[in-house]
Amino acid sequence: MKIKFQFNVSLQKDAEEKKNTVTVNNSSFVDCARKEILNARERGSFSTAANYDTALRSLLTFIKREDIMLNEITTEMLESYQKWLLRRNVSLNTVSCYMRSLRSIYNRATDSKSRVFSRIFTGCTPTYKRSLCVDDIQRLSALKLSKGSRLALARDIFLFSFYCQGMPFVDLAFLRKEQVAGGSIVYNRHKTGQMIRIAVEPCMEQIIQKYSSTNSVYVFPLLESTDMTEAYNEYQKQLSYYNLALKRLGKRAGFSRPLTSYVARHSWASIAFQTNVELQTISRAMGHTNPMTTLIYIKELDNSHLATANHKIITVCSTNTDDDTKGMP
Repeated sequence: MKIKFQFNVSLQKDAEEKKNTVTVNNSSFVDCARKEILNARERGSFSTAANYDTALRSLLTFIKREDIMLNEITTEMLESYQKWLLRRNVSLNTVSCYMRSLRSIYNRATDSKSRVFSRIFTGCTPTYKRSLCVDDIQRLSALKLSKGSRLALARDIFLFSFYCQGMPFVDLAFLRKEQVAGGSIVYNRHKTGQMIRIAVEPCMEQIIQKYSSTNSVYVFPLLESTDMTEAYNEYQKQLSYYNLALKRLGKRAGFSRPLTSYVARHSWASIAFQTNVELQTISRAMGHTNPMTTLIYIKELDNSHLATANHKIITVCSTNTDDDTKGMP
């Protein structure tokens, strides 16, 4: 009787699991995605919500339908979608961003880590060198710009981001005056929630004071609303304006590569590494929970630095070899 009871319980459990699996597989992927987008917005992860929304709209454009079921998300379908994106000249990194967003939604909806995405590219390809050197930073700082112009504001924001250990633009835009006190800037990164504390240097104080006369709760005149949803919409517009202004600034300064909001962060990491700051310290300063993330920023060092290091090693080895061969017949 005991064995029969266990057998019946096992059958009942298998039937329930099978029923649940069918229910999940027949669910609307679009409904699951919109639920995750809403959840992300409610917890203040607006960038994540935007990434989910963009990836979903791209997928729906590909399938030419308004909905798709979870059981239709197959490796073959995703491979076809990936090829479609590449044929439209979408970069591999953008493809990866879409796929990671779709994978996250799919895994949450099925409460599993399926291998459906196992053959899909979700990595990161090397990009062009995005960091400036010390001379470039000084050249940008010395540019003569009209006081109160959009270019002057963009330069101040870029330099402030650089001075603040590569503070991301989203954190800078949402930075409140109350977060600057007692000679320190204390804020939580929007991306990770990690708290960052930065000692205020004179160059940073000078920029802060330049915009302190406004009645806004924010340090910089970028956002107006204190409602998170409205403020995020304002942030997205300001990010677009900021990058356009940086592009013009880069041309004014004579830079060969486009200047973007990410360059300040990459530049701080690269210059810190070149001045012998330890990797772990750089990682902590940038709010990275994993030092491997920091390596993405500093691996773009000029080949000249690698050549110099290699020359030193070869010189040492050659010297030792010469010493060893002295006196040999």
